[in-house]
Formats: sequence, structure tokens, C-alpha cells
Amino acid sequence: MYDVLRDYDPGMILGAAGLCTVSMLIVIRMLCRAAVVRGAPRTKRILLAAAVAGNGIWATHFLAMLGCRSFRSATYDPGLTLVSMGLACLLFLAAWWNERRNTGSSRSPLTAFLMTAAVGGMHYIGIGATGGGGLSDMTAGRVLLSLGSGFMLFYAGCLLLRRERGARRSLAALPWVVGVCSLHFIGMPAGMPEHSVMLHNATAASDTVPLAELVGAGTVTFLLLALIFLGFEYRSSLRRREENTRTRSFADAAIEGLVVTDGTQIIDANDAFRKLISWTRHETSTLGNYFPELIPGNNLETLIAEEKPREMSLMTGKENPVPVEVYARDAKWNGRIRTILAIVDLRARKESEAALKAVFFRDTLTGIGNRPFFVSKLTEFLYHPDKRKRIAAFLIDVDWFKNINEISGHTAGDAVLAHIAQGISRFAPKDAVTARITGDEFAIAFPADGHDIPVFAAQLSDELKTPLYNTHGIIPVSVSIGFAVSDRETPDGEAFLHCLEVALLAAKEAGRGNVREYDHNFDTSLQDRFRTEREIRLAIDNNEFFLEYQPIMCTRSHRLTGYEALIRWEHPQRGRIPPDRFIGIAEECGLIAEIGEWVVRRACADAALWKNGLSVSVNVSPLQFATSDLPAVITAAIRDARLDPKRLSIEITEITLLQHADQNKEILRNLRKLGVGIVMDDFGTGYSSLSYLRDFQFDKVKIARSFIRDMLQQPHSAAIVDAILLLGKGLEVDIVAEGIETSEQLHYLEERSCTFVQGYFIGRPDREIAEFPAGGLLSEVEEAV
Repeated sequence: MYDVLRDYDPGMILGAAGLCTVSMLIVIRMLCRAAVVRGAPRTKRILLAAAVAGNGIWATHFLAMLGCRSFRSATYDPGLTLVSMGLACLLFLAAWWNERRNTGSSRSPLTAFLMTAAVGGMHYIGIGATGGGGLSDMTAGRVLLSLGSGFMLFYAGCLLLRRERGARRSLAALPWVVGVCSLHFIGMPAGMPEHSVMLHNATAASDTVPLAELVGAGTVTFLLLALIFLGFEYRSSLRRREENTRTRSFADAAIEGLVVTDGTQIIDANDAFRKLISWTRHETSTLGNYFPELIPGNNLETLIAEEKPREMSLMTGKENPVPVEVYARDAKWNGRIRTILAIVDLRARKESEAALKAVFFRDTLTGIGNRPFFVSKLTEFLYHPDKRKRIAAFLIDVDWFKNINEISGHTAGDAVLAHIAQGISRFAPKDAVTARITGDEFAIAFPADGHDIPVFAAQLSDELKTPLYNTHGIIPVSVSIGFAVSDRETPDGEAFLHCLEVALLAAKEAGRGNVREYDHNFDTSLQDRFRTEREIRLAIDNNEFFLEYQPIMCTRSHRLTGYEALIRWEHPQRGRIPPDRFIGIAEECGLIAEIGEWVVRRACADAALWKNGLSVSVNVSPLQFATSDLPAVITAAIRDARLDPKRLSIEITEITLLQHADQNKEILRNLRKLGVGIVMDDFGTGYSSLSYLRDFQFDKVKIARSFIRDMLQQPHSAAIVDAILLLGKGLEVDIVAEGIETSEQLHYLEERSCTFVQGYFIGRPDREIAEFPAGGLLSEVEEAV
């Protein structure tokens, strides 16, 4: 072999090695890109990698031959020369196609065998193209040695390619280049035999090609392939840059701080987190510097497994740490599994809580509670576990208070208010809650048991009539009082306070200084509410409810994909009653679970009879999660109707995830296991936190109809719609737009790849569905579009 190397020009050898190195680096880049794409883009990259490898090795071989003094004047049979390159390309194509199936743990040698066959076949056919004389001097041992050395080095490069990540994969080019060189130089004959030179000189003018021309053709072809590769890379880099910019912009738009970590180092973070800790974009740091609580033991793994946020301190290097709430989950980031932390700054919340404790629940003038304090305490009383306890509450108004302010001044008025507050605190029972509701109105509440409430009210009125003595002389004081005693139907503090206000109004209308107990006849609206509640109960028994179905269309095909079930009430005397008039009352009086179960069963039974086999979507109230065994209800409905669970979806609102979040998420997971679809309804109108979409994988997300209605007139609504559509695309969640009423709205959403739409323009709700075939074409919509 040493004699062979002495016959070579060192400069040409370096040139050939450089050409081979560039070829292998391009090939590795193409294979890496092919691993992360599918379909036609992957096939194109594998084909280009095979062409670059075959042509590059072919050009390397003949460039090295040009550097060999013994072969410099040789000419080559064009047919065999083309066969050598074609064979190399085909075998490399087989090698790369096989390599796409291998993972990091694979030790398969098949790719290395195919590479050896490609390089060896091209090499020895290329030597044979000189007339074959050189091959006759080659021993079988030398041929096997050249192929064996090439195989071992090719195999080492394949293992490097599979096991390394990122830029380190390029290291595979080194053993591959050495393998090509070793096979070439070990497999070279000592020189070109004299009879082969004479034979080729005799036929050179007619049917052979000079070596220099082969080298030139190979180099030009390689350059063209390299330009194609550069074009691929340039387009890919533009796409990656655009995608990275879009992803970065979306992450930076998030309110929460977002951090990507490998468990010890912070790899990347969005602007919200960087601003939180005054961190520049090019800085890096360890996770423990900022979150020391996550580092000991398996705290980070525990946080991920808990799937719920934890409050902790963010160390910013400043005097005081920042209180934050941290969510953690594992996700794929740049091809690797990383931990994503979402950090919510709690400083504003903590400051607000502190301010609330100090000010919000306290009236600064009188020192007793204020309206929010009274309502919250009154609600606590009403929600006491022992529902048999009645609560007595009193609303007190200072008579002629406006006249006191006008005659004696506001200072005197304030003194009267303080005087009334002192009298209430002195006379009220020890377990009573006292508050100044607003202006000159005060309130008391306490458990009614053991008290004669009408007598207490009269005594309280007498107690507060004590005149006030000040610099202006005697200020007479009189009060009017409205009171009420709760029952089991009293819903909450606000509703109870409304009863007190009605009773107080009745006391004032009877003349100042009077006391009145609340009577249902005082409040017509409250009577209507109770009447509606009773009629809802009757409507359930009398089957007055029915369902209408509104079609949902796919924007890609303009075909139906399903219907949304909408409950309706046909009252025998009052006619059609809108859902917003009875759903809220049904929720307050505890009937929503029974109505919701009926809706699910009716929708499943109807859908099972549809010939088109389309899906049905049902709205579920948050209260159904707490007041019924929702998975059991849905399971029974599907079983009884013999409906495929995949044809049923339930729609929930964000409040479902705010109330009893962990319990409700578990219910949703159980429903998902049944095969039922889960849809987030009215997204954008509540808190719209990204954590909902991060913590639970919804099948669809519905944009609130208010944004769809205004998006063509109001840029802010359009921006919100665009953001939700981009969010759905990034999370691979289908977006549904409801409330489509015009073709312009439909055009706008189709241009932005909104997946599904519904609304009057698509189809009005109806008791009888249009019997299109499965996915039937909406021809009228098609014509309008």
C-alpha cells in the first residue's frame, strides 16, 4: 500500500478527501432532516442524499485516480463508468431508506453492508472501466481487506449517526470518509498494466473518455447537487426561522412566564419570565438559582406528577423573593423531552389579598364590616352544613339622613352614622354579623334560633331612636327596618339581601320609623322566579322540553360533521321560553342534573336513529359535575341508545375547571376513556388561561360567538379570533367558530384555516335534522361561498 500512496499527488489526495467529506456532511444533514418529516418531503431528502452520496463518492474516486501518476493518462469506458455511478446511487438509496427505520438503540449492520457494496462496487467497476487489466493483479485477500476495512468504518459511522444528537451527528462523517479512503487505497492496483494502456490508447478516440473529463463531469454534477442541497437548506431555514419566530412571539405574548429546562439548566425562557428576573436573552443559568425548592430530591418530578400548581418563592437576586405559582409538565421541545414550567407572578394577588384583609371588608368610617363582608358572611351562614338553622337578617336605614347632612353638615351626618353603628354593635347578639351596607344603610345577621325575631326588630328600632347630642345641639334619630328569616330555598347572601331591601322599601312606604318583615308578595320578580322553578319541575314530568339540532360544518369540505343539541321549552300557556330564562334557575334550584341527564339520553337516542351517522354535541353544566355521577349517566345513555361513544361530545365552559378543578379533570379523563369527545365552549370570554389547554387535551375549542359577531368590525375581536386559531394550530386542536351569520364571516374563518363552523348561515336549529348522507355536502353554503 505504501508503494500505491507514493504514486499519488498529495494535493489531489487532499482534494479528493475534501470532496468526500463535503459529500458525507451533506448526506448526514439530509438524513437528519428526513428523520423529522413525513411523506413526500422525506422521500425527496432521501433521494437527494442518495444522489449526493453516489455522485460524491464517484467524483472522489476519479479525482483520486487523476492524482495517481499511473492512471493519469488512462481513458475509461463510458458505459461501465456510468454503471459504476448508477450502481452507487441505487445502493446508497437502499442504504438510506433502510437507515430511516433504525433508532438510537439499533445495531443493525445492513446500512453499512449496503454502503460497502455501493463504494466497493463503484470502485472496482471504475477500475475495470480502464480495461480490467489492473484487476487481474489484485489478490482476493487484498480485495477482501479493502471491503472489510470499509465496512468496519462505515458501521462505526452508522452507530455514531444513530446515537448522537444535534451537531454531534456530523461526527459520523469522519469514519465514513476514512472508510472510503481506506477502501480506495487498499483496493488500488500497483499501477496500470502496460497492455491496458496500449489497448485504451488504441480505442481512446472512438469509445473511451479521458480521466480529466470524467473528473470534470463528476465535479460539475456534484456542484449541481450541492446547489440543490443548499436550496433545500435555505428553504428549510426560512421555514424554521418563520416557525421559531411565530412560536417565540406566541410564547412571549403569554402572561405566564414560561421556562424550558432539562431538570438542572434553564435552556430557554419567554419575555414574561425574563422581565420577572431582569434576565437578558443570551444569559443562561441553573434552575436551582431561581427555584431552590425544586432541586432537592425529586421535587421537580413530584411537581410534574401532581399535575397541579404549587406556590413557591422565585429568587431574583434582589432583597425579597417573588411569590409565584409554578406549573410543570414534560413536553417535546426541539426534538427532546424537556420540562416546561409555567410561572404565574403572585405579587399582585398577594398585595390584593393583604389589602382586602385590611380594607375591603371593613368600613373605614364606622369600623364595622361593609357590604362585601356582610354578603360573604351571610352566604357562609346560609351554606352551613346544618340546613335546619334559620338565619335572621335586618336592613336598617336612617330616616331623613339627607336632611341631616343638609341642615347640620356632613360632619354631623358622619357622627350620626357612627352613633348608629355603635348602637347596633351594642344591641346585637355576640354571634351577630354587623355591617354598613352603603350610605346610611346598616345590616345585622345572626342565627334565628332562640330569638323572637319580630320582637327583636321592634326593640332594635327603639334602641336606635336614641337622639345624638353634639355641637349643633340635639339631632333626632329615627330608623326604618326591613327584616327576613331564611328558609331552605334561600340561595345565597345577595339574594337574601335583596329580600331585606324589598322589606325595607315596604317599611319606608308605610311611613318612616316602621318595621316590616319580608313577604313574597313584595317582590313580583322573586315570585316569578319561584313560579318558574315550580313550572320547571312540572315541565320535566310533563315532557315539555325538547331538543333542536344545529348543524356543524367542516370548512375544508363544506360537509356536515355533526350537530349541537340545544334544549327548548314549550310552555303550555306561555309558549316558547328561551333557555336563558330557565337554565340559570334550574341550576340554582338543583334541577339541572335531572334536566342534563334527560338531554344526554335524548340526544344519544336521536343520534342513534340518524341514517347519516353524524356526531352530536351536548352542553354540560358545571353543576352536573358536582351533583350527579356524570360518567355513569353518559355511559348509561350510550349503552341504552346503542350509540358509538365516538359520536358523542360534551361541551364545557372554563368555570368547570375553576370549580373543583382536580375532581372535574378526573371526571373528564374518565369520559375520555369512554371515547367521548371533550369540547371547550365559549373560549375567550372567561379567564382564557393557557394553562387549561396545557393541562388537558381538548378535542375541540369553541370561539365565543361575541368575537365572531364583531371580528369584521372590531380589530381587537379579529385579533383575538386570529390568536385562538393560531393557538389551535400550534396545539393541534380543532377550532369551532359559532354564530356564523354571513358569508363574509365564513370567508374570513376559511382563509385562516378554522376547522369547523356553525350558525344561522350554516343552518338554523331544528327538531328534524336534514338527512344528508354521512358528511353530506351543504350545497347552499357552497353556492354562497
